[in-house]
Amino acid sequence: MTAITHTQADIRAAMDHLIDRATHFDTEALYSIYHDDFHTTLVMPDSQVQTYDKQAFIDHFEEQAKQNPTPLNPWADWHDFHILGDSAVCVLSRIHSGMNGEEMKLLCNIELRFEDNRWQILREQIFLRPLSEG
Repeated sequence: MTAITHTQADIRAAMDHLIDRATHFDTEALYSIYHDDFHTTLVMPDSQVQTYDKQAFIDHFEEQAKQNPTPLNPWADWHDFHILGDSAVCVLSRIHSGMNGEEMKLLCNIELRFEDNRWQILREQIFLRPLSEG
């Protein structure tokens, strides 16, 4: 049996899929994209911290869709990809208003795990900053 070799293109494809589905509030897809042990930490501009597990974060997306179903901004600026076996981390910046209703820059550190023949998002650390901070 040959071991699977993962590439940056694989991670980028998984992340592009996440961004596409999340920006369109496709919560059905998010159930398979987010790992069962998913955890996210949001650090707001005032340093307040919010954390979510998988279900709570998907519920957050559902609430956003009810309040304003307009798709979010899909823009992303990719900074780094690191792969180690069936784990990977990517670092990117995003701009959208899905976390607090105000257009902000999000600095993201995303950890993925290859499990059940697909990349799944295991952890997200998101630092929100006003657009005026660049």
